[in-house]
Amino acid sequence: MTANGARLLDLVCGPAGPLPETYQRYRLVAHLGSGGQADVYRAVRLCGGVSSAPLTVKVFRVDPRRPLVDELRSWDKGDAALMDLNNRGVQAICRRADGFYGPPPHRPGELPDAGDAVPYQVYDYLHGINLREYVSNRAGLAAGARRLNAVAALDTLAGVLRALHHPQEPGATPVLHMDVKPSNVMVLATGEVKLIDFTGARYWRPEEITQIAYTPESGGPEAFGGTAQVGPAYDVHGFGAVAYFLVTGEYPREPGRQSQAGEEAPPAWSVLRRHPVLEQVPALRDHLHHILADRPGDRPSTLELPAWTDRLAELVRRCGIPDSGVDWGEPETARAVGRAKPRPPVAGTETGAFQRIEKLERELVELRAALGAPDDLATPAAVANGAAVPARTRVASEHRFEALDGPTGEQQRVSAVRPGPQAAASSAAAAPVPVSPAAPPGSAPAGPAQIRGRASVPPPKHVDPTEAALDQGSGQWPGGSERPREERGMLKRGWEMSGIGAFFAFICWGIWAASARGRLAGPLLAFCLVLLVAAGVFAVSRLVGRVILVNRLGRVRRSAKGAHAITGAFLVIAGIAYLQQTPWVMQVYRWVSGT
Repeated sequence: MTANGARLLDLVCGPAGPLPETYQRYRLVAHLGSGGQADVYRAVRLCGGVSSAPLTVKVFRVDPRRPLVDELRSWDKGDAALMDLNNRGVQAICRRADGFYGPPPHRPGELPDAGDAVPYQVYDYLHGINLREYVSNRAGLAAGARRLNAVAALDTLAGVLRALHHPQEPGATPVLHMDVKPSNVMVLATGEVKLIDFTGARYWRPEEITQIAYTPESGGPEAFGGTAQVGPAYDVHGFGAVAYFLVTGEYPREPGRQSQAGEEAPPAWSVLRRHPVLEQVPALRDHLHHILADRPGDRPSTLELPAWTDRLAELVRRCGIPDSGVDWGEPETARAVGRAKPRPPVAGTETGAFQRIEKLERELVELRAALGAPDDLATPAAVANGAAVPARTRVASEHRFEALDGPTGEQQRVSAVRPGPQAAASSAAAAPVPVSPAAPPGSAPAGPAQIRGRASVPPPKHVDPTEAALDQGSGQWPGGSERPREERGMLKRGWEMSGIGAFFAFICWGIWAASARGRLAGPLLAFCLVLLVAAGVFAVSRLVGRVILVNRLGRVRRSAKGAHAITGAFLVIAGIAYLQQTPWVMQVYRWVSGT
């Protein structure tokens, strides 16, 4: 849905596969945010009319200023690193569920726009908000609110960096996240944190790091020294930026400024901020500036981060700086948490109302597919205008109003980094939406199928295998969509096999015609007839392939190699037949074979 809640987003996407439904594998139901490299959506996976639990789909945008192959290779490097980390079992990071190339998102039932495929990445959907929003919203300052434990969050982040920089698996290559910052740390309702956005992640190898993601307010200056200067200390600087933000509520470096008249030109990178609170506490200031040093060698190593965090927590508790809404006390041990009673969610991350919204979105997706209702009739805006909406759709819309108008909500912001100022990503704000008035007296009462918050799965439709093929009269693909058009250029794909067969037949015909010692008019006419028959064999092969592969099996043909292979085999057989009619060739064959 849009930020103002006026319309439920309804787009589909998927990989370019042989089955037509793969183009609509994922249905995008809400826009979460946009960054410099991608748009992020909440989505569900569709299979057999059943929608999955929420997922996060990231649709990358191709930069027209860079070669396409460089853009795709850059995405593939980050995707490979994240998939490897998931396979290693690294905890507290986003889990990659899928990755593919496909057409841009499009409306259900419509063919995607022609053009280059774009990269997609699919992750688990994390219920919560990022750390930047959590601290900026001051949610932890409310009376009685459960706060995020900053020490536990930093310890978790330090453990993630240790797993990335010092993998325990034999032969595993270290990985650099390259963009650790508050907005890439998700705060979950349980109080846990997870590191997200591995778009810029790279294996720590010189040939892998060909570009560097740099955010001025949190990035290390070594980004301006070239790829050879970037190493684990770059992520350590990002870790320090997160710690600085937890303490002060601000980023550690200035966003950048132009030199004034008479001033010395500032460095290319952003300089450290002089925070008034830290200037009053030199010990705390020096401790934070240590991990944010301009020179990578002056910072603590990855393995020293737990001890550095313990010292930071001690200084914060002792100095009594202004409260930023996080807890700097000792984190609870796993054993204590296991014995404790269930705790309320961390303030600002309550997901009960938002989970009801997500459930409603899934129900509307299923209802649209089952009822075939136009999109405009299933939107809250249409309901507000008094449009005729089926009863089940109207009940779902009322439920949506209740969820959006609840006491708590959730905002999630997902951003991608590009060189330059940090891109602002809009949060999906939940706002009340007018609903239709109550049904007039005397109208049919709602039956059991209209229970609020529950949608029945549409019963499976029986499909006769003989009717699953393309309808020749309507030209429709199974499922109601148009059959993908075959490119004319695909007929040339595989022509080498037909060409080799024709060349072999021509040589054999020449040998036979030369041995005949007569006029060439008759043999030439016979050879033309052979070529004409070969063309007929090619056409019949294509027709049979269309009936079996396209109409019956629903496959999409991308070449004519099969028909060319059959045609080439026919021409080879014709050539052998010419040789069999040449006396001296047969004599040589009998002499060689001894028959």
